[in-house]
Parts: sequence; C-alpha cells; structure tokens
Amino acid sequence: MLYELFYLVGISKEAELPKIKAEIQKIVTAEEGILEEKEVTEKRKLAYKVNRESHGFYVAHRFNLEETEKLGAINKKLGLYPGILRFIISRTEDLPELTTREERKEKEAAKIKFIPKKKEIEVPAVKAQAKVKEEKAAPTETANTEKETPKTEVSQDDIDKKLEEILNI
Repeated sequence: MLYELFYLVGISKEAELPKIKAEIQKIVTAEEGILEEKEVTEKRKLAYKVNRESHGFYVAHRFNLEETEKLGAINKKLGLYPGILRFIISRTEDLPELTTREERKEKEAAKIKFIPKKKEIEVPAVKAQAKVKEEKAAPTETANTEKETPKTEVSQDDIDKKLEEILNI
C-alpha cells in the first residue's frame, strides 16, 4: 500500500537537514518500505511555534509498504527521533499528486492561459417584453406611434453578479 510521510524539521537544524533526511529514509527502509524517488522539501513559516521554532522545512516523501503491521514500528521510531518536530503518515488514496511549489505555479499559469472567453449573451430588455404584452392587450393602438426599446447585450459576468446579489452569496 502506498503511504506519504510528511514531517517538519526546525530551521535551527538546516545544516543537518541532509543527514536527517537520510536517517528518516533508513528508518523507512529498515521496515521494508520502498521509497519513491520524488521528495518535496519547502521552507516555510509555521502557523505557530513548535519547540521554539517559528520557521521550518516541510518534507514530503511517498513510500510503498506491503506489510501494514510494520507501520506501527515506523511510527514509533519516528516519534522517538529527535531531528523532527512533527510528522504524519497518510495513505495516498485520497491525496493529490506530490508536487513542488514551482510545479503548482506552472500548472496554475497553464490553466489561466487556456480559460476560454465567456460569450456575450443577447437578452431582450424586460421593457420590450412588457410592450409586447401591452400591444396584445390593446390592439387599437398602432405600433408606429410608440418607440421600440432596443435590445441590450448582457455579459455572462453581469448575469453572475446579479445572481450573486439576489442569492446573497
């Protein structure tokens, strides 16, 4: 079964980061876990201080483990390892693809380039519809004496904004 190991290393241990990564890999492989090549490491500010650290490195690595009973041993060893502040192991069934920050930005930029332009929708004005109803109700009046109201063009954005106003979204 495929798992993702996500752990946090404090900024004060930046010099030891390669050694810590190697130790974590040894812990996983000692329990017959097969690590994937891709590893994501990002330096970020923490939402709150953890052991007096306000910044740290988030490291995500996926591995395959056939015997799920050995997951408990990996958890225990990681919990005792002093180089990491926090860790979590999750099954990757419901997780998105493991990508770096740059890869995510490139995907977003690619999506923005290919967004199709919204078509303009021509909607007759409500007054024009009311005029037609009045003409049907009073057939004695001639159409030449009244001015016709022009059709207005309404964009999809205008329709979306109006719907949001009406629905209070």
